Amino acid sequence: MLALMLLLGLPAYLTTLPGFFGRYPKLAEQHAPWLKSTHAEVGCEDCHIKPGLPAQAAYRGRMIGEWYTSLVLRSRVPNVFAAPTNAACLSCHYDLRTVSPKGDLQIPHKAHVQVLKMKCVECHDYLVHEKSPEGKHTPRMADCLRCHDGDVADDTCTACHTEKAAPATHRAKEWASVHATEAALPGAKCADCHKFTDKWCVDCHSRRPKSHTKDWRKTHGARVAQRRNCEACHEASFCIRCHGEVPQLNFDPALKTVR
Repeated sequence: MLALMLLLGLPAYLTTLPGFFGRYPKLAEQHAPWLKSTHAEVGCEDCHIKPGLPAQAAYRGRMIGEWYTSLVLRSRVPNVFAAPTNAACLSCHYDLRTVSPKGDLQIPHKAHVQVLKMKCVECHDYLVHEKSPEGKHTPRMADCLRCHDGDVADDTCTACHTEKAAPATHRAKEWASVHATEAALPGAKCADCHKFTDKWCVDCHSRRPKSHTKDWRKTHGARVAQRRNCEACHEASFCIRCHGEVPQLNFDPALKTVR
């Protein structure tokens, strides 16, 4: 009986220790960041295994076998962890508070989780096992903009930020046409708001402008006559394909193409 307890009980206990997974070289990249994260005191099964006795018991039983397998197959990676479910997150983060990690940033978790039925990991994919390109465990603004694009969700600054309304210049009618020139002026502080990605110019300019509606081919001539800035995005060859030449109306050869 004692031997059976040792054969089963000892592995069952040892595999509850998160350090157990440190023995697998292929998991080292995920294990090391976890050790320094805010979840370092939380067991792996607390996040990755569905809450409740049946699921937790099944996991414990499977891990007994994994412990013995690890004695001879260290190169193997145990396939026991799924992405954390909302139920696992809510077992600790039960209040879903509206938090403000940077002073003016409001995050209505209840609206995202309870109303929109989003998964926590949709935003918190860098939380524990890896860092974002910015070297942090917090969600990236660039990821927020996947939904907050003006179509799926509100993309105005004040939708999330309480103290960062768009400057008066940005609300001017011609801002879309002149912002590149304004940004080049001495003292421009574009990065104060736009530094959330290294390619924030391209991130915007790679998307079809709102002005380019379905009838744009018919109406763009009138818009060009009013204010031309095609060359901000299009090279000369783009116009030549249809026009046979670069239209000279309001043409500004000094304007560099956005790349």
